Amino acid sequence: MNNWEMFFWTDRSSDPRDPRAPAGGGGLGQFRIPGSVGIDSLDGSPFLHPFAPAARINGCILGVVTPVAAAREPTWEEIVADFGLWEGRISHMYLDTEGFVTVGIGNLIASAEAARLLAFVVRDTGAAATAQEIEADFKAVAKQTKGELAASYKKFTKLDLPDSAIDALFKLKIDGFKNDLMANFTGYPEYPVEVKRALLDMIYNLGKGGLLKFKKLKAAVEAHDWKEAAAQCHRNGPSKARNDWTRDLFLRAVT
Repeated sequence: MNNWEMFFWTDRSSDPRDPRAPAGGGGLGQFRIPGSVGIDSLDGSPFLHPFAPAARINGCILGVVTPVAAAREPTWEEIVADFGLWEGRISHMYLDTEGFVTVGIGNLIASAEAARLLAFVVRDTGAAATAQEIEADFKAVAKQTKGELAASYKKFTKLDLPDSAIDALFKLKIDGFKNDLMANFTGYPEYPVEVKRALLDMIYNLGKGGLLKFKKLKAAVEAHDWKEAAAQCHRNGPSKARNDWTRDLFLRAVT
């Protein structure tokens, strides 16, 4: 295997041809297929590579391949999919594993008063629920045994939260937690998207105060030491699968 083959094989994570890039004309190599041009770090020869940052030499677009995780915000679709894995979407009130009344996408309801602020509707009729009906559902669920499957609490309720209200409530919480991360983690805008997803999962699960107790994690994240952050992100309470998923997001940011 020559130098070009060794280098390209180790980093061939996708088809090297990028249909968005113009085909090469004259210049070094006179490439005839679309794609970004990279430089073999071993012998300096050019080759096509989708991750090479552009540089111009003798009229030809060249680059040195330095793959990095993208620093962007998670899309709404990514966020919904992430939390759908671990929080689910439950339209009626239920008890979480800690015994707190919850609804929607893992949204804790602190009290009957807080529940009355939500746009519950009567399951059988679709009519807007009254304050008394909402309080009745809250109290009926609150006195049940915690730790059961969320669906098992439905029989104690008569109300549902419509999808539109679940989404609005979820977005409000997500936006608030994003602001908390921005305010408390130095350099947050430049973190890879995988790191932002991992931190969002942790802060949604732990709350801002709970996340900030992970001082070694915070130090590792602010130092861009994603491997150490992965080692420091384990939480007590969430399942092993969820902890492993969050850890793996940090590890995916390692370059």
